[in-house]
Amino acid sequence: MVGTVEAEQPRRAPRGRLRELGPYPIMGFVGALLVAGTTPLWYLSGRAWRLTLPGLPHDGQRPVTAIVFVSGITLVGVGWIGLIGRAERAKLSERDRTWAVVLTAALWFAPVLLGPPLLSSDIYSYAAEGAMVTNNLDPTAEGMYKLQFTPDTGYAHHVDTTWRKNGNPYGPVQMGVAAGVVTVTGHNFSLTIWGLRLVSVLGVALAAWGVHEIARLSGVSPPVALAFAIANPIVVFHIVGGGHNEGLLMGLLSVGCALALKGRWWFGVVLIALAAGVKLPAAAPLVYLAWVRPPSGARATERMKEVAKALAAAAAVLLAACVVVGIGLGWITAAKNAGTTLGTLAVATQVGFAVSKLLRMLGLGVADDTLVAMLRLLGLGLAGGFCLWLVPKAHRYGAVRVAGISMLAVILLGPVVWPWYFAPALALLGATSMGRWRPSLVVLSVFFAGVVFPTGPRSHPILEHSHLVSLLTIVGVGVATLLAPRVAEWWRETRPPTRPLDEAVA
Repeated sequence: MVGTVEAEQPRRAPRGRLRELGPYPIMGFVGALLVAGTTPLWYLSGRAWRLTLPGLPHDGQRPVTAIVFVSGITLVGVGWIGLIGRAERAKLSERDRTWAVVLTAALWFAPVLLGPPLLSSDIYSYAAEGAMVTNNLDPTAEGMYKLQFTPDTGYAHHVDTTWRKNGNPYGPVQMGVAAGVVTVTGHNFSLTIWGLRLVSVLGVALAAWGVHEIARLSGVSPPVALAFAIANPIVVFHIVGGGHNEGLLMGLLSVGCALALKGRWWFGVVLIALAAGVKLPAAAPLVYLAWVRPPSGARATERMKEVAKALAAAAAVLLAACVVVGIGLGWITAAKNAGTTLGTLAVATQVGFAVSKLLRMLGLGVADDTLVAMLRLLGLGLAGGFCLWLVPKAHRYGAVRVAGISMLAVILLGPVVWPWYFAPALALLGATSMGRWRPSLVVLSVFFAGVVFPTGPRSHPILEHSHLVSLLTIVGVGVATLLAPRVAEWWRETRPPTRPLDEAVA
Protein backbone atom coordinates (compact mmCIF):
# COMPACT_ATOMS: atom_id res chain seq x y z
CA MET A 1 0.00 0.00 0.00
CA VAL A 2 2.85 2.37 0.83
CA GLY A 3 4.44 1.69 -2.52
CA THR A 4 1.16 2.56 -4.26
CA VAL A 5 0.93 5.89 -2.46
CA GLU A 6 4.56 6.67 -3.32
CA ALA A 7 3.97 5.85 -6.98
CA GLU A 8 0.86 8.04 -7.23
CA GLN A 9 2.55 11.14 -5.86
CA PRO A 10 3.97 13.41 -8.58
CA ARG A 11 7.67 14.11 -8.54
CA ARG A 12 8.51 17.68 -7.56
CA ALA A 13 11.03 20.03 -9.12
CA PRO A 14 13.98 20.96 -6.86
CA ARG A 15 12.42 24.32 -5.97
CA GLY A 16 9.15 22.62 -5.05
CA ARG A 17 10.92 20.11 -2.86
CA LEU A 18 12.74 22.82 -0.94
CA ARG A 19 9.55 24.86 -0.56
CA GLU A 20 7.99 21.99 1.36
CA LEU A 21 10.81 22.26 3.92
CA GLY A 22 9.71 25.74 4.95
CA PRO A 23 12.24 28.42 5.95
CA TYR A 24 14.84 25.98 7.25
CA PRO A 25 17.05 25.59 4.12
CA ILE A 26 17.45 29.37 3.81
CA MET A 27 17.96 29.76 7.55
CA GLY A 28 20.85 27.28 7.50
CA PHE A 29 22.33 28.85 4.36
CA VAL A 30 22.40 32.30 5.96
CA GLY A 31 24.02 30.86 9.10
CA ALA A 32 26.71 29.05 7.10
CA LEU A 33 27.32 32.18 5.03
CA LEU A 34 27.82 34.32 8.13
CA VAL A 35 30.38 31.94 9.63
CA ALA A 36 32.25 31.40 6.36
CA GLY A 37 32.42 35.11 5.61
CA THR A 38 33.72 36.23 9.01
CA THR A 39 35.95 33.42 10.30
CA PRO A 40 39.62 34.53 10.22
CA LEU A 41 42.29 32.74 8.22
CA TRP A 42 44.72 30.46 10.04
CA TYR A 43 47.61 32.72 10.98
CA LEU A 44 50.13 30.51 9.14
CA SER A 45 47.97 29.90 6.08
CA GLY A 46 49.53 32.66 4.04
CA ARG A 47 47.63 34.73 1.50
CA ALA A 48 44.55 32.97 0.17
CA TRP A 49 41.33 33.83 -1.61
CA ARG A 50 38.34 33.88 0.66
CA LEU A 51 34.67 34.77 0.84
CA THR A 52 33.89 38.08 2.57
CA LEU A 53 30.68 39.90 3.45
CA PRO A 54 30.31 43.68 3.06
CA GLY A 55 30.39 45.49 6.38
CA LEU A 56 31.51 42.47 8.41
CA PRO A 57 35.15 42.02 9.54
CA HIS A 58 37.01 38.80 8.81
CA ASP A 59 40.25 39.36 10.71
CA GLY A 60 39.01 37.86 13.97
CA GLN A 61 40.12 40.82 16.04
CA ARG A 62 36.76 42.38 16.81
CA PRO A 63 33.98 41.22 19.17
CA VAL A 64 31.58 41.21 16.24
CA THR A 65 33.29 38.07 14.91
CA ALA A 66 32.26 36.10 18.00
CA ILE A 67 28.73 37.51 17.90
CA VAL A 68 28.29 36.63 14.24
CA PHE A 69 29.77 33.17 14.81
CA VAL A 70 27.28 32.35 17.57
CA SER A 71 24.46 33.74 15.42
CA GLY A 72 25.54 31.60 12.47
CA ILE A 73 25.82 28.43 14.53
CA THR A 74 22.40 29.12 16.03
CA LEU A 75 20.77 29.65 12.63
CA VAL A 76 22.22 26.41 11.28
CA GLY A 77 21.29 24.56 14.47
CA VAL A 78 17.66 25.71 14.37
CA GLY A 79 17.51 25.11 10.62
CA TRP A 80 18.86 21.59 11.13
CA ILE A 81 16.29 20.76 13.82
CA GLY A 82 13.52 22.02 11.55
CA LEU A 83 14.93 20.07 8.61
CA ILE A 84 14.80 16.80 10.56
CA GLY A 85 11.14 17.39 11.36
CA ARG A 86 10.20 18.32 7.80
CA ALA A 87 12.17 15.40 6.39
CA GLU A 88 9.97 13.16 8.50
CA ARG A 89 6.57 14.71 7.83
CA ALA A 90 6.63 16.89 4.72
CA LYS A 91 3.90 16.14 2.19
CA LEU A 92 6.31 14.64 -0.31
CA SER A 93 7.18 11.14 -1.42
CA GLU A 94 10.14 9.53 0.31
CA ARG A 95 12.21 10.01 -2.83
CA ASP A 96 11.41 13.73 -2.98
CA ARG A 97 12.06 14.17 0.75
CA THR A 98 15.42 12.47 0.28
CA TRP A 99 16.40 14.77 -2.57
CA ALA A 100 15.15 17.80 -0.66
CA VAL A 101 17.46 16.93 2.24
CA VAL A 102 20.41 16.36 -0.11
CA LEU A 103 19.78 19.71 -1.85
CA THR A 104 19.54 21.45 1.52
CA ALA A 105 22.82 19.95 2.71
CA ALA A 106 24.50 21.03 -0.54
CA LEU A 107 23.09 24.54 -0.06
CA TRP A 108 24.61 24.71 3.41
CA PHE A 109 27.94 23.29 2.21
CA ALA A 110 28.39 25.91 -0.52
CA PRO A 111 29.34 28.93 1.64
CA VAL A 112 31.78 27.04 3.85
CA LEU A 113 33.52 25.65 0.77
CA LEU A 114 33.95 29.13 -0.68
CA GLY A 115 35.53 30.42 2.50
CA PRO A 116 38.87 29.43 4.08
CA PRO A 117 39.32 26.12 5.94
CA LEU A 118 37.32 26.72 9.08
CA LEU A 119 38.15 26.49 12.78
CA SER A 120 41.16 24.18 12.58
CA SER A 121 44.63 23.97 11.07
CA ASP A 122 44.64 20.17 10.67
CA ILE A 123 44.25 20.30 6.91
CA TYR A 124 47.66 22.01 6.64
CA SER A 125 49.17 19.04 8.50
CA TYR A 126 47.51 16.65 6.02
CA ALA A 127 49.12 18.54 3.16
CA ALA A 128 52.57 18.43 4.77
CA GLU A 129 52.21 14.70 5.51
CA GLY A 130 51.34 14.06 1.88
CA ALA A 131 54.41 16.03 0.80
CA MET A 132 56.55 13.94 3.15
CA VAL A 133 55.34 10.69 1.61
CA THR A 134 56.13 11.94 -1.90
CA ASN A 135 59.66 12.69 -0.66
CA ASN A 136 60.10 9.18 0.79
CA LEU A 137 59.73 10.35 4.39
CA ASP A 138 57.54 8.56 6.94
CA PRO A 139 55.18 11.08 8.63
CA THR A 140 54.26 8.55 11.31
CA ALA A 141 57.84 8.29 12.58
CA GLU A 142 59.51 11.53 11.52
CA GLY A 143 58.74 15.17 12.18
CA MET A 144 57.51 17.51 9.46
CA TYR A 145 60.54 19.71 10.00
CA LYS A 146 62.44 17.27 7.76
CA LEU A 147 60.62 18.79 4.79
CA GLN A 148 63.13 21.64 5.01
CA PHE A 149 65.62 19.35 3.29
CA THR A 150 63.27 18.72 0.34
CA PRO A 151 61.85 20.82 -2.52
CA ASP A 152 58.53 20.88 -0.62
CA THR A 153 59.89 22.76 2.38
CA GLY A 154 57.09 25.35 2.10
CA TYR A 155 54.45 22.80 3.12
CA ALA A 156 55.80 22.66 6.68
CA HIS A 157 55.67 26.44 7.14
CA HIS A 158 51.87 26.36 7.36
CA VAL A 159 51.69 23.66 10.03
CA ASP A 160 51.08 24.41 13.70
CA THR A 161 54.45 24.31 15.45
CA THR A 162 53.00 21.84 17.97
CA TRP A 163 52.84 19.10 15.31
CA ARG A 164 56.09 19.68 13.44
CA LYS A 165 58.32 17.48 15.60
CA ASN A 166 56.29 14.38 16.39
CA GLY A 167 54.98 11.48 14.33
CA ASN A 168 51.34 11.71 13.30
CA PRO A 169 48.54 9.27 14.22
CA TYR A 170 46.98 8.91 10.77
CA GLY A 171 47.08 5.65 8.91
CA PRO A 172 48.28 4.61 5.45
CA VAL A 173 45.00 5.45 3.69
CA GLN A 174 45.07 9.03 4.92
CA MET A 175 48.77 9.35 4.07
CA GLY A 176 48.32 7.76 0.66
CA VAL A 177 45.37 9.97 -0.26
CA ALA A 178 47.22 13.10 0.88
CA ALA A 179 50.29 12.09 -1.12
CA GLY A 180 48.09 11.46 -4.15
CA VAL A 181 46.57 14.93 -3.87
CA VAL A 182 50.04 16.52 -3.57
CA THR A 183 51.16 14.66 -6.70
CA VAL A 184 48.04 15.39 -8.77
CA THR A 185 48.21 19.11 -7.92
CA GLY A 186 51.87 19.30 -8.97
CA HIS A 187 53.13 20.00 -5.43
CA ASN A 188 51.26 23.31 -5.44
CA PHE A 189 50.37 24.07 -1.81
CA SER A 190 47.20 26.09 -2.47
CA LEU A 191 45.84 23.51 -4.90
CA THR A 192 46.69 20.75 -2.43
CA ILE A 193 44.48 22.38 0.20
CA TRP A 194 41.60 22.62 -2.25
CA GLY A 195 42.18 19.01 -3.30
CA LEU A 196 42.06 17.77 0.28
CA ARG A 197 38.83 19.66 0.85
CA LEU A 198 37.39 17.98 -2.23
CA VAL A 199 38.36 14.59 -0.79
CA SER A 200 36.43 15.44 2.38
CA VAL A 201 33.36 16.42 0.36
CA LEU A 202 33.56 13.19 -1.66
CA GLY A 203 33.77 11.30 1.63
CA VAL A 204 30.58 12.98 2.81
CA ALA A 205 28.91 12.07 -0.49
CA LEU A 206 29.90 8.42 0.04
CA ALA A 207 28.58 8.63 3.59
CA ALA A 208 25.25 9.89 2.27
CA TRP A 209 24.85 6.74 0.16
CA GLY A 210 25.98 4.52 3.04
CA VAL A 211 23.65 6.19 5.55
CA HIS A 212 20.74 5.92 3.11
CA GLU A 213 21.31 2.18 2.62
CA ILE A 214 21.86 1.41 6.31
CA ALA A 215 18.69 3.32 7.18
CA ARG A 216 16.67 1.49 4.54
CA LEU A 217 17.90 -1.88 5.77
CA SER A 218 17.33 -0.91 9.40
CA GLY A 219 13.74 0.22 8.93
CA VAL A 220 14.60 3.89 9.46
CA SER A 221 13.33 6.71 7.25
CA PRO A 222 16.24 7.48 4.85
CA PRO A 223 15.38 11.20 4.54
CA VAL A 224 15.40 11.60 8.32
CA ALA A 225 18.66 9.64 8.62
CA LEU A 226 20.30 11.85 5.97
CA ALA A 227 19.00 15.03 7.58
CA PHE A 228 20.43 13.99 10.94
CA ALA A 229 23.76 12.58 9.75
CA ILE A 230 24.74 14.62 6.68
CA ALA A 231 23.19 18.05 7.26
CA ASN A 232 24.49 17.95 10.84
CA PRO A 233 26.16 21.25 11.89
CA ILE A 234 29.33 19.35 12.76
CA VAL A 235 29.51 18.05 9.19
CA VAL A 236 28.76 21.49 7.76
CA PHE A 237 31.33 23.50 9.70
CA HIS A 238 34.04 20.99 10.60
CA ILE A 239 34.01 18.17 8.06
CA VAL A 240 33.14 20.15 4.92
CA GLY A 241 34.21 23.56 6.22
CA GLY A 242 37.38 22.39 7.96
CA GLY A 243 38.29 19.62 5.50
CA HIS A 244 38.89 17.07 8.25
CA ASN A 245 39.83 13.51 7.33
CA GLU A 246 36.81 12.28 9.28
CA GLY A 247 34.93 12.99 6.05
CA LEU A 248 36.89 10.29 4.22
CA LEU A 249 36.65 8.00 7.27
CA MET A 250 32.89 8.53 7.53
CA GLY A 251 32.40 7.70 3.85
CA LEU A 252 34.44 4.49 3.88
CA LEU A 253 32.94 3.36 7.19
CA SER A 254 29.31 4.00 6.23
CA VAL A 255 29.61 2.29 2.86
CA GLY A 256 31.51 -0.61 4.44
CA CYS A 257 28.79 -1.14 7.04
CA ALA A 258 26.09 -0.88 4.36
CA LEU A 259 27.78 -3.51 2.18
CA ALA A 260 28.22 -5.83 5.17
CA LEU A 261 24.51 -5.55 5.96
CA LYS A 262 23.63 -6.20 2.32
CA GLY A 263 25.51 -9.52 2.43
CA ARG A 264 28.65 -8.37 0.62
CA TRP A 265 30.65 -9.21 3.69
CA TRP A 266 34.26 -9.16 2.57
CA PHE A 267 33.82 -6.01 0.50
CA GLY A 268 32.46 -4.41 3.65
CA VAL A 269 35.38 -5.68 5.72
CA VAL A 270 37.87 -4.20 3.26
CA LEU A 271 36.18 -0.78 3.27
CA ILE A 272 35.96 -0.70 7.06
CA ALA A 273 39.64 -1.66 7.18
CA LEU A 274 40.40 1.23 4.82
CA ALA A 275 38.46 3.52 7.15
CA ALA A 276 40.67 2.27 9.99
CA GLY A 277 43.57 3.19 7.72
CA VAL A 278 42.52 6.80 8.21
CA LYS A 279 42.13 6.51 11.99
CA LEU A 280 42.37 3.22 13.84
CA PRO A 281 39.18 3.48 15.99
CA ALA A 282 37.12 3.05 12.81
CA ALA A 283 37.82 -0.69 13.07
CA ALA A 284 35.33 -0.98 15.97
CA PRO A 285 32.26 -1.86 13.83
CA LEU A 286 34.06 -4.98 12.57
CA VAL A 287 33.81 -6.54 16.03
CA TYR A 288 30.06 -6.06 16.29
CA LEU A 289 29.25 -6.93 12.68
CA ALA A 290 31.34 -10.10 12.86
CA TRP A 291 29.78 -11.07 16.19
CA VAL A 292 26.26 -11.14 14.73
CA ARG A 293 27.26 -12.76 11.44
CA PRO A 294 26.89 -16.43 12.54
CA PRO A 295 23.31 -17.73 12.59
CA SER A 296 21.10 -17.42 15.63
CA GLY A 297 22.01 -19.93 18.32
CA ALA A 298 25.71 -20.05 17.43
CA ARG A 299 28.14 -20.47 20.31
CA ALA A 300 30.26 -17.64 21.62
CA THR A 301 33.41 -19.44 20.44
CA GLU A 302 32.10 -19.48 16.87
CA ARG A 303 31.33 -15.79 17.06
CA MET A 304 34.78 -15.05 18.46
CA LYS A 305 36.34 -16.93 15.55
CA GLU A 306 34.33 -14.79 13.14
CA VAL A 307 35.56 -11.65 14.89
CA ALA A 308 39.15 -12.90 14.76
CA LYS A 309 38.88 -13.61 11.01
CA ALA A 310 37.48 -10.15 10.32
CA LEU A 311 40.18 -8.42 12.37
CA ALA A 312 42.90 -10.55 10.74
CA ALA A 313 41.63 -9.60 7.28
CA ALA A 314 41.55 -5.94 8.28
CA ALA A 315 45.10 -6.19 9.65
CA ALA A 316 46.25 -7.69 6.35
CA VAL A 317 44.64 -4.83 4.42
CA LEU A 318 46.30 -2.24 6.65
CA LEU A 319 49.72 -3.90 6.40
CA ALA A 320 49.42 -4.02 2.62
CA ALA A 321 48.41 -0.35 2.58
CA CYS A 322 51.45 0.56 4.70
CA VAL A 323 53.71 -1.23 2.24
CA VAL A 324 52.11 0.43 -0.77
CA VAL A 325 52.26 3.92 0.72
CA GLY A 326 55.72 3.39 2.18
CA ILE A 327 55.15 4.01 5.88
CA GLY A 328 55.68 1.91 9.00
CA LEU A 329 53.43 1.12 11.94
CA GLY A 330 54.43 4.18 13.92
CA TRP A 331 51.00 5.73 13.32
CA ILE A 332 49.49 3.26 15.79
CA THR A 333 51.68 4.35 18.71
CA ALA A 334 51.72 7.99 17.55
CA ALA A 335 48.08 8.29 18.66
CA LYS A 336 49.42 9.25 22.08
CA ASN A 337 50.76 12.51 20.60
CA ALA A 338 47.20 13.84 20.25
CA GLY A 339 46.94 13.60 24.04
CA THR A 340 49.40 16.47 24.45
CA THR A 341 46.46 18.83 23.88
CA LEU A 342 44.98 20.02 27.17
CA GLY A 343 42.56 22.72 25.94
CA THR A 344 39.76 20.29 25.22
CA LEU A 345 36.32 19.58 26.67
CA ALA A 346 37.18 16.00 27.56
CA VAL A 347 35.66 14.71 30.80
CA ALA A 348 38.78 12.84 31.93
CA THR A 349 41.08 15.79 31.23
CA GLN A 350 38.98 18.42 32.98
CA VAL A 351 38.16 16.20 35.97
CA GLY A 352 41.89 15.56 36.31
CA PHE A 353 42.62 19.29 36.52
CA ALA A 354 39.75 19.86 38.97
CA VAL A 355 40.86 17.03 41.29
CA SER A 356 44.46 18.21 41.13
CA LYS A 357 43.45 21.72 42.14
CA LEU A 358 41.30 20.38 44.98
CA LEU A 359 44.20 18.27 46.31
CA ARG A 360 46.50 21.29 46.27
CA MET A 361 43.93 23.24 48.26
CA LEU A 362 44.06 20.43 50.84
CA GLY A 363 47.84 20.68 50.99
CA LEU A 364 48.60 17.64 48.84
CA GLY A 365 51.04 18.49 46.10
CA VAL A 366 50.11 16.50 43.00
CA ALA A 367 51.32 17.48 39.52
CA ASP A 368 48.55 18.30 37.06
CA ASP A 369 50.12 16.19 34.32
CA THR A 370 50.32 13.10 36.52
CA LEU A 371 46.72 13.24 37.66
CA VAL A 372 45.38 14.11 34.21
CA ALA A 373 47.28 11.17 32.73
CA MET A 374 45.82 8.84 35.37
CA LEU A 375 42.26 10.06 34.77
CA ARG A 376 42.71 9.76 31.02
CA LEU A 377 43.80 6.14 31.38
CA LEU A 378 40.83 5.50 33.65
CA GLY A 379 38.51 7.05 31.06
CA LEU A 380 39.92 4.88 28.29
CA GLY A 381 39.61 1.82 30.53
CA LEU A 382 35.95 2.59 31.21
CA ALA A 383 35.32 3.15 27.51
CA GLY A 384 37.00 -0.15 26.65
CA GLY A 385 34.99 -2.03 29.25
CA PHE A 386 31.76 -0.45 28.03
CA CYS A 387 32.56 -1.40 24.42
CA LEU A 388 33.15 -5.03 25.45
CA TRP A 389 29.90 -5.02 27.44
CA LEU A 390 28.09 -3.94 24.28
CA VAL A 391 29.28 -6.90 22.20
CA PRO A 392 26.52 -9.37 23.22
CA LYS A 393 23.99 -6.52 22.93
CA ALA A 394 24.62 -6.28 19.19
CA HIS A 395 21.96 -8.90 18.49
CA ARG A 396 19.28 -6.96 20.30
CA TYR A 397 20.07 -3.42 19.21
CA GLY A 398 21.79 -4.03 15.86
CA ALA A 399 25.50 -4.20 15.11
CA VAL A 400 25.75 -0.82 13.39
CA ARG A 401 23.85 1.02 16.12
CA VAL A 402 25.97 -0.58 18.84
CA ALA A 403 29.10 0.33 16.87
CA GLY A 404 27.98 3.96 16.80
CA ILE A 405 27.29 3.92 20.54
CA SER A 406 30.74 2.43 21.22
CA MET A 407 32.47 5.06 19.08
CA LEU A 408 30.55 7.80 20.88
CA ALA A 409 31.56 6.39 24.27
CA VAL A 410 35.25 6.30 23.28
CA ILE A 411 35.05 9.95 22.21
CA LEU A 412 33.28 11.17 25.34
CA LEU A 413 35.51 9.20 27.73
CA GLY A 414 38.70 9.69 25.75
CA PRO A 415 41.55 12.08 26.53
CA VAL A 416 40.76 14.58 23.76
CA VAL A 417 37.41 15.68 22.36
CA TRP A 418 37.10 17.74 19.19
CA PRO A 419 33.85 18.36 17.30
CA TRP A 420 34.89 16.54 14.12
CA TYR A 421 35.47 13.32 16.06
CA PHE A 422 31.69 12.90 16.43
CA ALA A 423 30.76 12.85 12.74
CA PRO A 424 31.34 9.11 11.96
CA ALA A 425 29.57 7.95 15.14
CA LEU A 426 26.64 10.27 14.50
CA ALA A 427 26.38 8.98 10.93
CA LEU A 428 25.98 5.38 12.15
CA LEU A 429 23.54 6.40 14.88
CA GLY A 430 21.50 8.56 12.55
CA ALA A 431 21.23 5.68 10.09
CA THR A 432 19.97 3.25 12.74
CA SER A 433 17.85 5.59 14.87
CA MET A 434 18.32 6.39 18.51
CA GLY A 435 14.62 6.52 19.36
CA ARG A 436 13.90 8.78 22.31
CA TRP A 437 17.61 9.65 22.58
CA ARG A 438 17.67 11.60 19.32
CA PRO A 439 17.15 14.94 21.14
CA SER A 440 20.22 14.15 23.26
CA LEU A 441 22.34 13.77 20.15
CA VAL A 442 20.88 17.01 18.80
CA VAL A 443 22.07 18.81 21.94
CA LEU A 444 25.56 17.32 21.66
CA SER A 445 25.82 18.13 17.94
CA VAL A 446 24.76 21.77 18.21
CA PHE A 447 26.94 22.40 21.26
CA PHE A 448 30.10 20.82 19.89
CA ALA A 449 29.60 22.41 16.47
CA GLY A 450 30.30 25.77 18.10
CA VAL A 451 32.86 24.88 20.74
CA VAL A 452 35.91 25.86 18.64
CA PHE A 453 35.68 29.63 18.58
CA PRO A 454 37.21 31.98 15.95
CA THR A 455 38.08 34.78 18.37
CA GLY A 456 41.48 35.63 16.94
CA PRO A 457 44.12 34.70 14.37
CA ARG A 458 44.39 31.28 16.06
CA SER A 459 41.11 29.44 16.40
CA HIS A 460 40.92 27.73 19.77
CA PRO A 461 38.42 26.28 22.22
CA ILE A 462 36.49 29.10 23.84
CA LEU A 463 36.92 27.58 27.30
CA GLU A 464 40.56 26.45 27.18
CA HIS A 465 41.86 29.04 29.65
CA SER A 466 39.72 27.96 32.61
CA HIS A 467 39.56 24.29 33.52
CA LEU A 468 36.92 24.96 36.19
CA VAL A 469 34.64 26.71 33.69
CA SER A 470 35.29 23.89 31.22
CA LEU A 471 34.30 21.27 33.79
CA LEU A 472 31.13 23.17 34.73
CA THR A 473 30.31 23.45 31.04
CA ILE A 474 30.74 19.70 30.60
CA VAL A 475 28.42 19.09 33.56
CA GLY A 476 25.86 21.52 32.17
CA VAL A 477 25.91 19.99 28.70
CA GLY A 478 25.73 16.51 30.23
CA VAL A 479 22.64 17.43 32.22
CA ALA A 480 21.03 19.03 29.17
CA THR A 481 21.81 15.94 27.11
CA LEU A 482 20.20 13.62 29.65
CA LEU A 483 17.15 15.85 30.08
CA ALA A 484 16.61 16.43 26.35
CA PRO A 485 14.33 13.37 25.85
CA ARG A 486 12.07 14.49 28.72
CA VAL A 487 11.92 18.02 27.29
CA ALA A 488 10.98 16.59 23.90
CA GLU A 489 8.20 14.53 25.48
CA TRP A 490 6.89 17.60 27.32
CA TRP A 491 6.93 19.55 24.04
CA ARG A 492 4.88 16.88 22.29
CA GLU A 493 2.31 16.92 25.06
CA THR A 494 1.93 20.70 25.24
CA ARG A 495 2.16 21.69 21.57
CA PRO A 496 -0.01 20.91 18.53
CA PRO A 497 1.48 17.96 16.60
CA THR A 498 1.63 19.92 13.36
CA ARG A 499 4.01 22.57 14.65
CA PRO A 500 7.37 22.32 12.77
CA LEU A 501 9.57 22.57 15.86
CA ASP A 502 7.53 19.86 17.56
CA GLU A 503 8.05 17.63 14.56
CA ALA A 504 11.78 18.26 14.63
CA VAL A 505 12.44 17.66 18.30
CA ALA A 506 10.15 14.65 18.47
